[in-house]
Amino acid sequence: MKATTEQLSTFINLKGKVFAEYNIIYHINDGYSIKDLNRFSSKHQLLFQKFSSKIQQMNLMFVDSIFPIHLADVALETFLNNVCSFREYALIGKNFVVIDTKTDVKYFRNKFYDFILHLLFSNIASEDFFKEEMQRHNVYYLKNEMNTIDYYSFYEQSELQSLLFDKMELQINFSSSFIKEPELTLCFRISIN
Repeated sequence: MKATTEQLSTFINLKGKVFAEYNIIYHINDGYSIKDLNRFSSKHQLLFQKFSSKIQQMNLMFVDSIFPIHLADVALETFLNNVCSFREYALIGKNFVVIDTKTDVKYFRNKFYDFILHLLFSNIASEDFFKEEMQRHNVYYLKNEMNTIDYYSFYEQSELQSLLFDKMELQINFSSSFIKEPELTLCFRISIN
């Protein structure tokens, strides 16, 4: 008799799901003395330092060696109310060029799609070391505009990545963000409502 080990599907509701939460540390530019979160008005007032979790920062490097820097910039743009989705970030003019100005939109879209894939099917956002294993048994579902339920398995990932590229909400959790001079720690949350 041959033994088989089948993994049963795990169904996960996308509504209200928090995919990741990162505490990102920025140095307050020496030319500023800001003691209130609401007083920041320009990204040049803050300089990215690191993620409070070294493991989370290292995990992000599996997407791209400089992806932690990009995600810190996304958090900063979110904090300054310039973006609230990955699509918006990919389309804004940035002060740095990765490849060239014509192809950067495609570059960021592809990196964010890869990141979304890992958020859905791996442990990349956890406080544990990234296992480089995909959890293909996850099946996500969401009620659509016609009041029926759409299901997305690993094999419908491109459709789900496209949906989440637009619908993932990028937020700063102000109750967990704080200033401890000379640093600002932003609690950056990625979710869908």
